[in-house]
Amino acid sequence: MPELLLDLLLPETDRGVALQWAIMLPFWLIVFIATRRQSQDIRVFIYGLAMLNLAWFAARTIH
Repeated sequence: MPELLLDLLLPETDRGVALQWAIMLPFWLIVFIATRRQSQDIRVFIYGLAMLNLAWFAARTIH
């Protein structure tokens, strides 16, 4: 089990990065839906966090 957690946190393969995307995509969709009635400043902040998160995963596929 620790090896699976390590692969999720620091993937060595593209499969691990794809798994990170698969886990975080539903999370971000739920957050987007939950914040749709908030002020624009909060929504832009949340969108920025999501983009940073997904960009970090994308950058890790270029290893």
